[in-house]
Amino acid sequence: MLISARPSASWDWVGQALSALCIVHCVALPLMWGLLPSAAAEMLEGEWLHQALIGFVGITALAAFVPGFFLHRRVSVPGLAVLALVLLFGAAFLLPEEHEGFEAFETGLTLGGGALMTCAHWRNRMLCRECCAPPAPPTS
Repeated sequence: MLISARPSASWDWVGQALSALCIVHCVALPLMWGLLPSAAAEMLEGEWLHQALIGFVGITALAAFVPGFFLHRRVSVPGLAVLALVLLFGAAFLLPEEHEGFEAFETGLTLGGGALMTCAHWRNRMLCRECCAPPAPPTS
């Protein structure tokens, strides 16, 4: 359910979904190359896509982890998210695109970053749920 009394709960769901899609993208794209025309595969693989998605990941992370931190006060959750963003940013911007030998390393960084971000969103949701459970309805 995306509607919640805690505004960042929706962002945690969005963040987890984006992270999961990122992982699926990284794993499934090599398999889809045989099924897609090469132009479509190139479009899905392009560096521009990875670089553009970093913006969405960052916005989602801020929207979920800042309010979440103010509720549960656990530094480990945004710390895990920052580590995930560093891995994702490094894969998208710091590795040279023209060297083919870096493709496996880039995929590993992206998968690792996506997995860490998924875990961070899950942990944020669980901690916020523990400290901010909705009050029980009044009994009459």
